[in-house]
Amino acid sequence: MGPDRLYVNADVITMEPDSMTTQAFLVTQGRFGYVGSEELVRSYAPPDVDVVDLGGKTVVPGFIETHNHLSYYALTLVMADCTPRVNSRIRDIQEKIREMAGAAGPGQWVLGWGYDDTQIEEMRHLHRRDLDQAAPDNPVLIYHASGHLSYASTMALKLGNVTRDTPQPEGGTIHKDEGGEPTGLLMEPAAQHLVADRLPRPDVSLFMALLPEAILHYNRVGVTSTHDAAIGIHGQGMGTVRAYRELEKEKRLNIRVYLTTLYQRYDQLIDLGLGLGFGSEFLKIGAVKMFQDGSIQALTAALSQDYFNRPGFCGELIMPQAAMDKLVEKYHKEDLQIAVHANGDAAIESVILAMEKAQAKHPQPDLRHMIIHCQTAGTDQLRRMKKLGIIPSFFPGHVYYWGDRHESLFLGPERAARIDPLGSAVQEGLRFTLHADTPVTPISPLFSMHCAVNRITRNGRLLGPSERISPYEALKAFTTDAAYCSYEEDLKGSIRRGKLADFVVLSDNPLTCEPQKIREIRVLRTVIGGAEVHAAEKQAVHS
Repeated sequence: MGPDRLYVNADVITMEPDSMTTQAFLVTQGRFGYVGSEELVRSYAPPDVDVVDLGGKTVVPGFIETHNHLSYYALTLVMADCTPRVNSRIRDIQEKIREMAGAAGPGQWVLGWGYDDTQIEEMRHLHRRDLDQAAPDNPVLIYHASGHLSYASTMALKLGNVTRDTPQPEGGTIHKDEGGEPTGLLMEPAAQHLVADRLPRPDVSLFMALLPEAILHYNRVGVTSTHDAAIGIHGQGMGTVRAYRELEKEKRLNIRVYLTTLYQRYDQLIDLGLGLGFGSEFLKIGAVKMFQDGSIQALTAALSQDYFNRPGFCGELIMPQAAMDKLVEKYHKEDLQIAVHANGDAAIESVILAMEKAQAKHPQPDLRHMIIHCQTAGTDQLRRMKKLGIIPSFFPGHVYYWGDRHESLFLGPERAARIDPLGSAVQEGLRFTLHADTPVTPISPLFSMHCAVNRITRNGRLLGPSERISPYEALKAFTTDAAYCSYEEDLKGSIRRGKLADFVVLSDNPLTCEPQKIREIRVLRTVIGGAEVHAAEKQAVHS
């Protein structure tokens, strides 16, 4: 909790519906005090309070990121960087693996993150032979940029007991060559875990070392709260949660965390008598997490029509409908929030059906279930989501990072123009949030807002102009509506007396600047509970 302060000479966007002209606000005991005109707020401020002159800069509520993987992102900080940003050929990646193997020593695991087969010169998946050549004496596991594919070396496959005779796991695929031998490509968590579960479990000390650095990256772009969206994934165990708790005890948890936990792990929390909302203002138990498909760019999303570049193939659901129905009903009737990953419209349909059935059997007044990504939702599906109170969390970065390839490779022009249908959601009156799915893409709410408002692809093309939204709607998705989806609308998401003093100081006003310039706005300060956790430039403070 930071010191009591009076902030003046600001352009404050409170995100309150009845907000009038606001140039000042008081922060006391970690919460907003009086908010309004400078004359009014000064009249209520203690005479000896520190005064911060913001020089006319814009203030917004702290950004709330509703789907990313903060703890897993922390682990990627010590993995080989296999992203297209720094690699153009497979041999570039092999060199990084070779260097890490040399530093680690024989027999030690070598991990990498961010490979994208559609942005590498060879335009193909990694083969175990590629990894064997780079590190013949080490088990190697490389994660695809989507997170839904992994590439394992021969030694890693052996450690996971993955052979030509290994049966295909339900909800996943072990890719095999024409001779029946595994190529090293593992598709979806059910297959990925065969090898990932053999990794040394990251212990609390590793997370304690890496999380503060990862959190600082979030603070620098204005993130004050986040949903850590798949606790327990990739063999992490619950050491992540223990590390978060230790950081909170030490007052080093400079972000508020909503723990979205895989259903296989969530049952452990239930057995302890814990559940939704349990915790503190900095660390809370959140939703139950499930997956019903994968990634469009990995060809593992479940579509209702064929992939554009693979006629006769639509992808598959991870769970049969009956299994999804049963799982959703289990947690729905226990009054627990559910968040399901679904990119393809067939997967989205499966999730909506399961939630409709569960609500019909066990009516609940206000559960706020979430569909994560919801990338190819149709208008009828959006309407049914509105009726049921489902909150989609959209990933607008799809348009920039993969829009060109969705149009030419994966979906074709017509379907690509409708990915992340934000404009349609606004038209239907549907509440939604936005996210970056970090580490899939870099954390940056302002860049996500830019993508949602402009819908410009990496190649500079406008994709689906009717699905653009206003800057105000984009800001809502990172503030008031983001707070709503975690049942915290009375605690955060707007600048109002009594709410937590989480706010961001910006170099420009995203509601009035040129829409194309939203991505250029700089975060000057990030404040959580009145405590400054990031400052790009200091403003004058005087008494």
